[in-house]
Amino acid sequence: MGPTQSPTFIGLKGQNLVYAITFCCSIGFLLFGYDLGFMGGLTTSPEFLEVFGNPGASSSPFLSRLTRWAHFWAHCAVIVCIGAILQATTFGLAQFLVGRIVAGFGLGMMTTVIPIWLSECSMPQSRGRMMAMQLSNLIMGLILANWLDYGMASYSVSVQWRFPCAFQTVFCFIVLVFMPFIPESPRYLCAKGDVSRARISLAALRAGHPDDHAIVEEFKEIQYAISVEAEEAGSWTDVFKDNGISVFTRVAIGFSANFFQQLSGCNVMSSLGPYVFQDSIGMSRNDAMLVSGGLQVFYFLSSLIPWFVIDRVGRRRLFMTGSAGMGVCMLLSAIFVGIRTTGLGYAAAVALYFFQTFFTLGWQSNMWIYPSELLPLKLRLRGGALGVISQWLFTFLVVEITPVMITNIGYKCYIVFAVINFATLPLVYFCYPETSKMPLEAVDLFFADRNSQRPSLWRVVNDSTNKEFVQRVERELQERARLRALSGDEAGEAKAGYLETATA
Repeated sequence: MGPTQSPTFIGLKGQNLVYAITFCCSIGFLLFGYDLGFMGGLTTSPEFLEVFGNPGASSSPFLSRLTRWAHFWAHCAVIVCIGAILQATTFGLAQFLVGRIVAGFGLGMMTTVIPIWLSECSMPQSRGRMMAMQLSNLIMGLILANWLDYGMASYSVSVQWRFPCAFQTVFCFIVLVFMPFIPESPRYLCAKGDVSRARISLAALRAGHPDDHAIVEEFKEIQYAISVEAEEAGSWTDVFKDNGISVFTRVAIGFSANFFQQLSGCNVMSSLGPYVFQDSIGMSRNDAMLVSGGLQVFYFLSSLIPWFVIDRVGRRRLFMTGSAGMGVCMLLSAIFVGIRTTGLGYAAAVALYFFQTFFTLGWQSNMWIYPSELLPLKLRLRGGALGVISQWLFTFLVVEITPVMITNIGYKCYIVFAVINFATLPLVYFCYPETSKMPLEAVDLFFADRNSQRPSLWRVVNDSTNKEFVQRVERELQERARLRALSGDEAGEAKAGYLETATA
């Protein structure tokens, strides 16, 4: 690298390099979406159910969503691949369950680390768009799963379900080939003490030289945040403490975002679309799988909307817009299914189509980026892990109980989801701070003490939507980072001058 040459990875730098990272993350989420979707078709497959003794409504979806615990994803693609092979070669329930657990373990690691890695590599102005783009690939996974299930349904032998299970390995190989050639998060490298690599990584991601003024200043902010957080927190027990920056409150908000995303009813359609259209609305199996496949195509087209609005509108407004729209769609579905005529059954299907539009607008890409923006760096992985645990626990709960609810209470199950969606509106309004376009290091300052007093959550939320206050926080972060970089008397003199100016 020459004196003014910008470092590159695979010949890329700047936004193009961020796009490459987004692509790699997208393959991971495509695998995630495929895993969510392909079991939905299998749960209506006679050949598949016969292998496992034709289980009833409560146990069949259990195969679809076993609990996934979040860990680091160093070898997650290999783990998912092993799980897929176990599923595809099974001749009994026990082996299939083990395969689901193994694959779920790998996917749990993926879904913990991918949002954090992407958020720490992206530029603040486009962080939400990068997440929205990769989550469109999640929906592509759902589309592939549904149409592959539909295409394989014509086979009367076990390849009907073995091939969809084995197809997961394709995505694993793509990730394994691509991963070694793209940069690590500069924040992660800096936290590990690898300053030289961190500067090169940041320079490549920002299309500059490590000595450029803008990159030096951003690197100072990263170092400042890491040094402060190193003094405050770091262990698993610290996740449940305040640590001077309201850590537990922020973890609880991230946990609740995952919780309410799942209880919105989103995975009812993602994982059980054919089952819902067949058993709740009354379609034939062929029509149910066809309509479910069409739903995922519509879902993908809807997912393009957040690309253009997520960083303009902000996280809070999209959360609330999504919740209101999903609540209305679930309420309409309850009315249409409750009346139970053929025409209104299809009207219910239309309402569920639009439910997916509001979901992807409000709680799809928005939720996956929000906890990574909200949590402090040193506890971002641990807090994110708890959020993913929340997601998988309640995904399991929803997918497990929905068929039983449909069987026992019919249209009323849609009312349950409608009420939950409407209930999230005041929660987001009063408790969810805005994080869009903010430097990740600046978020801590919203929660820090002011005049020796901890601000209330409502005050933090209000301040986060005040443009003047946000700009003041960003200037304060830059000044703190500059002072931290100075040494000895020079720092003391600079700090005294800064305080004198600030209080004048």
